[in-house]
Amino acid sequence: MQSTILSNSDPLPLSALITCGAVSGAFTSLILTPIELVKCKMQVPIETTNGRVARPGLLTLVGTIYRHDGIRGFWRGQLGTLIRETGGSAAWFGSYEAVSAAFRKARAEMNKSVKATKEDALPIYQQMFAGAIAGMSYNFLFYPADTIKSRMQTEDVATSQAGKRSFISVGRALWTQHGLKGMYRGCGITVARAAPSSALIFSIYEGLRRTFG
Repeated sequence: MQSTILSNSDPLPLSALITCGAVSGAFTSLILTPIELVKCKMQVPIETTNGRVARPGLLTLVGTIYRHDGIRGFWRGQLGTLIRETGGSAAWFGSYEAVSAAFRKARAEMNKSVKATKEDALPIYQQMFAGAIAGMSYNFLFYPADTIKSRMQTEDVATSQAGKRSFISVGRALWTQHGLKGMYRGCGITVARAAPSSALIFSIYEGLRRTFG
């Protein structure tokens, strides 16, 4: 079906790319929440009644979550994942495209005979720089939502059954206890990890896009 807004040859504007990134992140969050819930619980050891530390396996954790909360229990922390993935994906794609466009514009200004277009291939170092900025934006801007989500998902299922805390209440408690610093605890290493990985992802993407069209 032919678009009535843009022709096939017209590139999507930045606002449309950001919107697409946000929508894709929203759908992705539905898949990521159960996976991250189990992962977070596997990373936190459980102290038994005799004082020993137990590390339940995957199937044990899945069974425990289902017995206490049913199917809905696997989406505990969904709001945090939704905020992180919706906003983060918008920032990820938007930052990459914005930085890439800035590089193309700068090159066009330096060489007046060159017109900046989205299809122009950037040098590899510029692709990696744009990818690194995108990865850092994704992780930094919405890190507090991920912190609150992780706090919710690491609570013991059995003890939290008596009074489950909402995303807002967990966030308020975390802010009261640790302030802004607590919201960004662990952010530094996460952003440092995201920069090279995102740079590599976008460089590979651009290489494959040019190769296979």
